[in-house]
Amino acid sequence: MRCRRPRPSDEDGFTTVEVLVAFGIAAAATVMAFQIAGTAAGAVKAIEASRVAADEAEGVVLRRLAAGPLRPGLLQGAFSDGTPWTLSITDLRPVLGLGRVPPLWQVRVSRGGAGVPLYATLIPEKPR
Repeated sequence: MRCRRPRPSDEDGFTTVEVLVAFGIAAAATVMAFQIAGTAAGAVKAIEASRVAADEAEGVVLRRLAAGPLRPGLLQGAFSDGTPWTLSITDLRPVLGLGRVPPLWQVRVSRGGAGVPLYATLIPEKPR
């Protein structure tokens, strides 16, 4: 009995072009996954840096409060990473039209000079 050899057109499988297209799609998906992971890692790093800056800004305000009574003015310093900060203390009584009441202090910590505030709060002074 003779074995019949399959003809090339009878064989199952993928053509070279189909395999190359599949590898191309897999490579593109892998590159996109790495780009997404890199973007997410950068965003997480930026969020963590913002959180640390806000924590340090709050610490600046708390240290100033512990130093004694508030007075209007500016204080400057640097965060642990060397970034400069500015602490601004303002009495809001004139702005709000409040005459004979204890001061209401607006305390703001911003990065550098007069940048966007990292931390801002209102602190009423206790009546004497």
